[in-house]
Amino acid sequence: MSENRREFFRVIFHESVNGKVTRLGEAPMSIVVDNISVNGMRFTSPVNIPMGERLECSFEILEQAFLLEGTIVRKSTRNDRVEYGVGFTIDQETSSQLFKHLNYYQIRQRKGSYAD
Repeated sequence: MSENRREFFRVIFHESVNGKVTRLGEAPMSIVVDNISVNGMRFTSPVNIPMGERLECSFEILEQAFLLEGTIVRKSTRNDRVEYGVGFTIDQETSSQLFKHLNYYQIRQRKGSYAD
């Protein structure tokens, strides 16, 4: 039986959220964000990015923009796209802001008052 190592809740979007990732020294790439937690996110892209690659990740939650650094920690291929897991490197203040926005988003999602 596998152990769930997550420390924070994860918001799964019914409709995926658009974002961007930037590899060091390259132009930003558009991605589709599938889910986000305070510790990281899962996204899909047609681009092959190596494991361990450092990225800047940008996305919006409830009109609040976030720009976070992260590292590719998981990778799997599905059809013509690659799913990536990114672990964030995040400071306490940004972590608190992201937590607050994700919590509020999830509450609205559960009440049905917010369509992704």
